[in-house]
Amino acid sequence: MRRLNTFLVIGIILSFILHSLSGSIRLLGADAGSPKITAVICIILVTFHVIITSALTVKTINSIRKSGKNYFRENIPFWTRRISGFALLIPLVIHLLIFKGTGDEAYRLVFFHTGRLISQILLIACLALHIITNLRPMLIGMGLKDRGLLSADIGFVLSVVLLFCCCAFCVYCLRWMAF
Repeated sequence: MRRLNTFLVIGIILSFILHSLSGSIRLLGADAGSPKITAVICIILVTFHVIITSALTVKTINSIRKSGKNYFRENIPFWTRRISGFALLIPLVIHLLIFKGTGDEAYRLVFFHTGRLISQILLIACLALHIITNLRPMLIGMGLKDRGLLSADIGFVLSVVLLFCCCAFCVYCLRWMAF
């Protein structure tokens, strides 16, 4: 189950990068193709990821109850990964509600005010925390021995993508406020 989860995470990262770049370019006013296909793929993968990690978390909690020992201080990185993932679901649902399609072929830009901007920046912050805390365990799950340089490279690429998304959300909000 953990191996499957690792492959899901790799798929989530790749589809997230494609979705966020095409969506950000669209928010900046250019047509970069439809981010909808990658969004659907990402949501499907995230759903399976949430199911697997929820099952693993329940299994961990049951083991803690059976043993009677809770080494919370020693397991703070584990609980940070779990809590940041579950906390990420709230801004993710808000993102889905804000940018849901209209059902027809033409994509309609939605009114974007300061509250929505804050919710999207919160999404980016939650994503950054979740990625940072889970990068090393993901690379371990992939069986990679030299994780230091690869971890830095992946972290750098994802940081640039998240910064680009944040800038696109800000520009999009400013464009709406100008009208």
